[in-house]
Amino acid sequence: MMVACRTGRVGPGITRPSIVSRSESFRQPLVAAYGLAGASRLDSTSKSSRPLSGLGTRSVTQVSLSSSHSSLQGSLALQAHHKVLYHLGHVCEERNRNAGIRCHAAAASSAQGGAAFEPDAAAPPASDVNLAQKVRAILFYLTTFAVAIPLFVVMLILQPFVLLLDKQRRRAQHLVNKVWAILTTSLFYKTEIEGWENLPASDEGAVYVANHQSFLDIYTLFQLGRPFKFISKTSNFLIPIIGWSMYMTGHIPLKRMDKRSQLECLKTCMKLVKEGVSVLFFPEGTRTTDGAMAAFKKGAFSVAAKGGVPVVPITLIGSGKLMPNGLEYTLRPGVVKMIVHPAIRSKNADELCDQSRKVIAETLIKHGLPVH
Repeated sequence: MMVACRTGRVGPGITRPSIVSRSESFRQPLVAAYGLAGASRLDSTSKSSRPLSGLGTRSVTQVSLSSSHSSLQGSLALQAHHKVLYHLGHVCEERNRNAGIRCHAAAASSAQGGAAFEPDAAAPPASDVNLAQKVRAILFYLTTFAVAIPLFVVMLILQPFVLLLDKQRRRAQHLVNKVWAILTTSLFYKTEIEGWENLPASDEGAVYVANHQSFLDIYTLFQLGRPFKFISKTSNFLIPIIGWSMYMTGHIPLKRMDKRSQLECLKTCMKLVKEGVSVLFFPEGTRTTDGAMAAFKKGAFSVAAKGGVPVVPITLIGSGKLMPNGLEYTLRPGVVKMIVHPAIRSKNADELCDQSRKVIAETLIKHGLPVH
């Protein structure tokens, strides 16, 4: 408990020390632990310990009594603070212990499975960033745009024929996207794909769902060679060359904070799957912030259940280590592994969600990655 002492004026030529408690920093934990009553008592204690000024010499005796009473209240407040801090420290310790148990369980599962590909579970901290990683990232983005420019010209030439002959799937444009992803990534990291046999036919509609670790995930998924549509922020479609290519390929824009836009997005996805067009979802909703897979939202699985199409779970491993979320200005060397799991069919969205998350979570744990 930090206590500041200052001098308060009691009367002409008379001063006394007063104790001013820095209690505001403890107010919120006190409210959380003991309710508003405890916080109110703390406020009253703090107010009673303010310095007194403008009193005459006749009030010195009263001031001394008031000071003793305030000191007693201050002592009680100190004891309350210590109890709160002990309680909060115990809670934090318990949480850390549980997190450690979960991580140890994941590591043990990985060791028992005998996995040959085991990237680090946690994303590298910002303090580990070095100049080489920044340079690699700059070269990666330059390569992305350098490759995209001539391919964009090809897409412009193909677009009238695509709209005339293959307006829904736009397979020619997806082939260009695949070439772009392979040419860009092959210079910087290796991509391994398992489970080719589990992919549906290119003309069969499906809902693909994958965990989302990094900005690199979409580069990896393009290499599947399936003409799927994915959902992206509306602002991404305004990016020169890249965003325009997304528009010509037929990907789906979304205003994240707009409920009407979200509803229209799901309606578009439903229409596409019923017409035999595949759609890709990241059911976590966004990239992981701590390296652990989050809970799944059910929108993707509702689309699959109502559209009568299978869900194809995909596990992405390693992309979060190469380019962690929040460190898009860095790129580390390494391997990104993509595992395609057998398709899941059901008319029940909850069942599709539970089974898909289970198979992806088990694969992540097997490879030493944490799961919430």
